[in-house]
Amino acid sequence: MRRLRFTIVLISLILLMTGCSNNKSNQNEKPFLFSYELNKVEPKHGKEIDSWLQAAKNDPEVKIHSYETNDGYKYSYVKGYKDVEVSYIYSNNEGKLKQRFIKGSNDDEVLVQVKYNTSICCSTNVYETDDSNE
Repeated sequence: MRRLRFTIVLISLILLMTGCSNNKSNQNEKPFLFSYELNKVEPKHGKEIDSWLQAAKNDPEVKIHSYETNDGYKYSYVKGYKDVEVSYIYSNNEGKLKQRFIKGSNDDEVLVQVKYNTSICCSTNVYETDDSNE
């Protein structure tokens, strides 16, 4: 009887220690916030982005075009820029995605796809260009 009790206590302690160590490693992991890629469109968004992008390329009035899906993707298109810097800003208890476009030649264009975690990010977008730094 003592041996059985000892075995049960030992197994319980091992299970308890294993459970605690797994929780600690999960607590140290940072949640996915956002990622971005240039000139990429998710296959599931292909048709809607193709038509949006065609309209954006034909619109000379608007400098920065943006499109947001319901599943955590934001697309931006700008003509005359060669690159983009994407960052996360947290202020006033709100998370924002900031996209800063880097000036290029008239022939350059940037299409950026941003994938973000909808549970913690980003109802507000900030778009900037570096035109003022010329």
